[in-house]
Amino acid sequence: MRRFFVPVGARYINRQVLGIFFAALAILLSIALGDRLIQFLEKAAAGNIPADRVFYIVLLRMPELVQLVLPFALYIALLIGLGRLYSSQEMAVLRSGGMSTKTLLAWLMPVITLVTVLVGISSLSVTPSAKYTLEQELAELQKRIGLSALQPGIFRIENHGEQVTYSNALDDDDQTILDVFIQRQLADGNRMTVWAERGRRSPPSADGRQTLTLENGRRYVGTPGAANFDVMSFTRLDIDIDSDPVLEQVRDIESFKTENLGSMPAQQAELHWRLGLPIFCLILALLAIANAAVQPRQGPYARLGAGMVWMLGYYLALMLNRWLIQEDFIPGTLGLWPVHLAVGVYAALGLRTLAKPAAR
Repeated sequence: MRRFFVPVGARYINRQVLGIFFAALAILLSIALGDRLIQFLEKAAAGNIPADRVFYIVLLRMPELVQLVLPFALYIALLIGLGRLYSSQEMAVLRSGGMSTKTLLAWLMPVITLVTVLVGISSLSVTPSAKYTLEQELAELQKRIGLSALQPGIFRIENHGEQVTYSNALDDDDQTILDVFIQRQLADGNRMTVWAERGRRSPPSADGRQTLTLENGRRYVGTPGAANFDVMSFTRLDIDIDSDPVLEQVRDIESFKTENLGSMPAQQAELHWRLGLPIFCLILALLAIANAAVQPRQGPYARLGAGMVWMLGYYLALMLNRWLIQEDFIPGTLGLWPVHLAVGVYAALGLRTLAKPAAR
């Protein structure tokens, strides 16, 4: 049983780090998911998407958010958790008891490895599958965008009030709207008001445009307050309407299975991005350990500002490297390794410096 014994110091340090990790993870996920949820709820309130699909779409977005949030939460947890131990001189006590930098890495490595594996599984498998399902869902919702563009019982105001649309009910075929009202500001300053008994929409084009075919109605064109309105009765009237896309479409390449990514620059960039996220998580954790040491009187958050700069700089450098591969400015075989190696060497040098006092 001694082979499974976990030292008291390891339990204590991991408990400190994990407490901050879960708190940071909850905060970052709340911010990310809250922003997406508000965006989708606004579209649902405007009638662009069915309200009952909002949480399903958010759920499909979660793997992509989680694989990015996990490395950041782990980095913040290591930076703050270890910084607190250095500030309170508890790390000095542990080092005086024989704990070296290698021992510290061994104690923290199970947590770091677990988070890295979760990021890798999400990046290589779960997120592409979720994006493929999301792509299918968006395609289905885009087909139904005509139904939601004039959702019965909702006044839809577009273009800063230049167009107002309304329908009273939906026919039994679920495709024909009844008692349609449209008011539109024309380029010459007049207003066009249309009422029709029923209307039917064509399937939307890729940019969201579609034709609304109205039947048995009247059209009024004129200036509000004036008496010289042009009135016309019609049996059929076709009107072009614009419908906002349901959501930003997922790029096809992002929904590819990892093993299906080929040699095209964009596909190589996507492949290296998926492979790079778990490496990013691992190196970021080592960077946090190397930069967490503070002087006893500096306070536990003394390194937080500089640490955040390193974290964001590393991430932005990876995004730039990915873009260069995607645009074929650098060969895909090079991958994201230049950035990984540069930051990895810096982290290794920091760990080496950290180990020097224990070696004396």
